[in-house]
Amino acid sequence: MSETFVAFGRFQEGHDPAAKTLLFSGSEHEISGLTGDSTQWNQVLALCDGSRTLDEVCALNGALPSEEVGELLESLAESNLAYRIDSGERYMTGDEAILIIEDLQADLLHKTLYANKFWRALQAPEQVPVNVYYGMAIENFNFLYRESWFDSPVLNYVASEKARLKMNEFYGEEYGHDELIFKALSTLGITQQQIRASMPLPETLALCNALAYWAATDPLFFFTTMGILEGKDIEVDSYILAMQASGKVDNAFIDPIMAHANINIGAEHGVLTRELFAEIPVVTADQLRSMKANTHVFVELYDNFHSAVWDFYSTTETLLRPVNP
Repeated sequence: MSETFVAFGRFQEGHDPAAKTLLFSGSEHEISGLTGDSTQWNQVLALCDGSRTLDEVCALNGALPSEEVGELLESLAESNLAYRIDSGERYMTGDEAILIIEDLQADLLHKTLYANKFWRALQAPEQVPVNVYYGMAIENFNFLYRESWFDSPVLNYVASEKARLKMNEFYGEEYGHDELIFKALSTLGITQQQIRASMPLPETLALCNALAYWAATDPLFFFTTMGILEGKDIEVDSYILAMQASGKVDNAFIDPIMAHANINIGAEHGVLTRELFAEIPVVTADQLRSMKANTHVFVELYDNFHSAVWDFYSTTETLLRPVNP
């Protein structure tokens, strides 16, 4: 039985005679290899309103190759620019999808991260070894220093122009935040050369590598991680509060880290994920299932990151791990 599609957008001729530009929700998508003109292809899109099968649409557009019509609609469906009627898939808005993911995130975070050894130790800040406070800043620097690994792949996100612009705005605001953390580390006598010649903890690199992979292969899921990474559930970082209460850490070290946290709060980076998903018109059930599965992996990696900070820095007198000791 022939499939039935609902398609979005309209075509206009592109600058390249061999390509056409599909406009939808403020985004432009260059599509090459289509014979015929934009008027004919706009007729195809107009007929794909859910009331006609693919065979019927092709029959009404006899001047266009049926194979090209089918391939176009398949491609648009994969890009969330069209969807199949009665395909067995469920659809929801981006706003609905992120609420489901956030509910899962909260459940997993409270069972793992918020109950792990690092965060439990911060409940008695005066008993935390001072190197743990310093070590968290070191690993935070290592993470922020590599932020381009995982932010840059999504700067050209094509599914939504508004989401792409929000992501680019965020990237510009994040630029140089590693320098704020380094300003704190410099009060310990650590130099740029020393920290860049050192190795992050394996768990820090694992988190960076996973985020880079998701940003390149599954940007929709990557967007779900940003609220957690930017501290969406906190007004003041409990790590900073613990340092202040410990009586062990100088204000000269704390102040640049506090400045970084205040920038994130002032720019409302914690709600970036919701802002991005507000610009995602359609999320499929398959995409939601994939995001749920990856959420378990992400929370585990994030939990491991914090646990590793405690495991290493609570037992070492050496803050940096030089590449060539």
